Amino acid sequence: MNKKQIIFTFGLAVTGTIYSASTLGAMLSCNTDPSKNYMQIDDTEAAACLASGSGNITGNPSKDIFLTGPAGNDYGVASLTDGTNPYSLAYTQENQSGKNGTWSFDQAFWDDFSEGAIGFKFGTGQTYDQWFVFELQPGASSGSWDFFFGSMFSKHTGGGLSHVNLYGKQASVPEPGSLALLGLGLAGLMLARRRANVL
Repeated sequence: MNKKQIIFTFGLAVTGTIYSASTLGAMLSCNTDPSKNYMQIDDTEAAACLASGSGNITGNPSKDIFLTGPAGNDYGVASLTDGTNPYSLAYTQENQSGKNGTWSFDQAFWDDFSEGAIGFKFGTGQTYDQWFVFELQPGASSGSWDFFFGSMFSKHTGGGLSHVNLYGKQASVPEPGSLALLGLGLAGLMLARRRANVL
């Protein structure tokens, strides 16, 4: 096998691994303590759990627990199922107990924001956690959710999923120094390639 065939074979193997991993999603939990309430989303839809807790995520920038906390301070409100909803954010829940369902929003969100997060607020009869916010995978605009009562709570009360919030964040613009370094690196690569072709 020559050098080009080895590189091609390696590239093909890496691509296959990435593709197979992306098609076989695993459930991503928000809150890792099963004694408390927690929820899950498929990791092909969500990249991470950003935060969860007691209280409410209202969508009001000055009162929303997520937005005023450390995980949400770079995000802004994009759409609310119980308020202004320019991206047609919607959810379903399978029954009144609200233990699972779906969520969706308009793909146009990704034209306006570089990063997104989706927050779920549950009526849990004052048991905690009551809200959960997941960082979205780039381009994800629909999926399913599952809610679980914590093992420390013997009574499972509450009205299920109350509302869903969509949060957005703009990408930071690279500083001129970073762009200059990138340009120098690309110029160096082109020079090295030209030199290799000459030899």
